[in-house]
Amino acid sequence: MMKKTKIVVIGAGSASFGLTNLGAILRTPELRGSELCLVDLNAEGLRLVHALAQRMNDAWGAGFTLRSSTDRRAMLPDADFVILSVAVDRETCWEIDFRLAQKHGIMHYAENGGPGGLLHTCRNVALIMPILRDIERLCPASLVLNFTNPVPRICAAAARHTRVPMIGICHQIEFGYTIVARVLADELDLPVPRDYLFRWDERTERRYPSIVEAAEKRIDIQAAGINHFTWMLSVRERATGRDLYPLFRRTYLGGFRDFEPLTRRLFELIGTCPVPGDCHMVEYLPFTHNMAKGLWEKYDIQMYPLRERAAQRDHLWEQIETMARGAQSFDHLRAVHTERAELIMAAIVTNGHALEPAINLPNRGYIENLPAGSIVEVPAEVSATGLRGIGVGALPVEVAELCRRQIAVAELAVDAAVLGDRQRAVKALLLDPMIDDPDTAPLLLDEYLEAERQYVPQFFEAPSWLP
Repeated sequence: MMKKTKIVVIGAGSASFGLTNLGAILRTPELRGSELCLVDLNAEGLRLVHALAQRMNDAWGAGFTLRSSTDRRAMLPDADFVILSVAVDRETCWEIDFRLAQKHGIMHYAENGGPGGLLHTCRNVALIMPILRDIERLCPASLVLNFTNPVPRICAAAARHTRVPMIGICHQIEFGYTIVARVLADELDLPVPRDYLFRWDERTERRYPSIVEAAEKRIDIQAAGINHFTWMLSVRERATGRDLYPLFRRTYLGGFRDFEPLTRRLFELIGTCPVPGDCHMVEYLPFTHNMAKGLWEKYDIQMYPLRERAAQRDHLWEQIETMARGAQSFDHLRAVHTERAELIMAAIVTNGHALEPAINLPNRGYIENLPAGSIVEVPAEVSATGLRGIGVGALPVEVAELCRRQIAVAELAVDAAVLGDRQRAVKALLLDPMIDDPDTAPLLLDEYLEAERQYVPQFFEAPSWLP
């Protein structure tokens, strides 16, 4: 008799998990009959998500055994997969990171790169490291699927400071499909409105999944680099193998001046098209942070709507509560657009030899001109033996150089976060291309640590996760 697959989700008591990944896991036939363990410190959110999961499980005949607990140690033993999706006061801290940098003339997205990326790393490393120590002790053979941002930095913390096998999953590759679909909509008969521009609003986000799904059926993009900073190496028509890159280049650079204009400009200058779109790409570029130059305004870069997202989450909880008590249908969750964790687990369980377009994992020669062991984002094959990155050769030299600097910054940031080392943290800021005055690095770090002291205890007392 085959062993039942055990999946532990840490961070399950969140609105975003409850309305996306939960339904996707339960609808996946290859995972039918698995044990699904939901863990979160938010007891009330966990109760609602468990209730919704049980209703879906019963209605869909999914055959899962469901358990939940606020104590991860009770759930982790013998887990096959652990999904990490945790954060702490996400929008509140993000806004602090953003505003403090602005005091020093730095305009940045403040999520995964730049000065804010350092603090985001430190906060979430403080959450993740105790979890990884428990995984090492209670289920060392499990595969950890990480959604917690900064994805590559959390993966680097696991690779550099633990024995936990971890991959990072991110959906940003989808934006590359959106870019190509918008440009080649007429050529490929794709359902993209002629006035489509990316905005953080309900209308744009409602259109987005259908554009991505239609594009993925017609187009095959191979991309590689680092998370939120990958680059299109090939663009082909999926059915015929026809090389679409020359047509895409000619069409995009021949017009579309208001569609992802910074992406378009870099494509024009470098010759390789970035994947992630303007708002995420600026996390890593050395060109756009100086507020005096007004480049965010010039390129119409869209800042993440922090306060609106916090309010939206309240609405999501209302939906979960009404679905959990049976006052609203949840059938739409069968078709919810997800980040593919269920597909990866299914391919491993069934030895499916599936191809994943973008996985974050240590570089084992997959990108020849990026450092060995650094966390890169590449396509990967998934089978019963796990995930194996697919080699893409060397990146264009200028792209590789942009990525190498960010890898060095990320690894310093990770070591600083794990060790609680202020000197390494200052060095990470000094290497960051957004810091153009050496005195800014220690000053900004002190301001950050004081403002977020409760979230970064490792800088004020010995980290509990160190030997």
